[in-house]
Amino acid sequence: MHIGVRKGDCLIVHSSFKSLGLAHRSPVDVIRTLAEVTGGEGTVMMPTFTYCYSGIWNVQPYNPASSPSVFMGILPETLRNYPGALRSGSPTYSVAALGRYAKQLTEGRERSCGLGSGSSYEEAYRLGARILLIGVGNDRNSMIHYTEHASGLPFCDIPYRDFWGRSAIAERDGKIVEVPVEDYPGCSVKFRGVDRLLDDRGLITRGRIGRSECMLMDARPIVDTIAEGLREKPDWLFCESIICEPCHLRRKRLQKLGII
Repeated sequence: MHIGVRKGDCLIVHSSFKSLGLAHRSPVDVIRTLAEVTGGEGTVMMPTFTYCYSGIWNVQPYNPASSPSVFMGILPETLRNYPGALRSGSPTYSVAALGRYAKQLTEGRERSCGLGSGSSYEEAYRLGARILLIGVGNDRNSMIHYTEHASGLPFCDIPYRDFWGRSAIAERDGKIVEVPVEDYPGCSVKFRGVDRLLDDRGLITRGRIGRSECMLMDARPIVDTIAEGLREKPDWLFCESIICEPCHLRRKRLQKLGII
């Protein structure tokens, strides 16, 4: 792995296993390699989102031990089942982590915002984590959702889908409980628009792992840089689709407040 991952890194990984082109290797081999490269003092964290919002039809209560992730791919699923890995209690945007800071990243997240204040992503930012994108772009970079919160702009209380509701359901001590949700991610369609800014600032290292085109970046400078860009142009990362509920409602809110 020559892209620049170091021993001791706290590494947030978003990934496409298929892009690696490893015909004779399993997802377990990839997780093992990431753990070996970051070493005993390192940490590997991946999103294991479940979106257990109470308004979604037939949604099952979130159980960190058994709830499969949704649309995250095979590598996060492999990590959450990997020996020694821990998983956070967020019923909407959980993460799995392995290594030195796994407990710190996952413990006590049952009632925190999954991607905003008090989240695993905020903790990763404080820890100086690095972000590795394997065969995917910044539209899959969940730390940019944390950046929306860090920007201080008044739109993170707008749900991604209103029918999802403002609570989630989870299984706790054998009981089904409803957990209030107050902070939501927005649309990520235009998140690849940050590439040029980050490249111009020299904040992205590009390389290959197997057949996969990859990007490596430090969380703190990219969060600070993108948040600065959002404060200068608050609708910078809103998409133009007329059917995109979160971008439409966020733009409308900012217009009403005279921010754009």
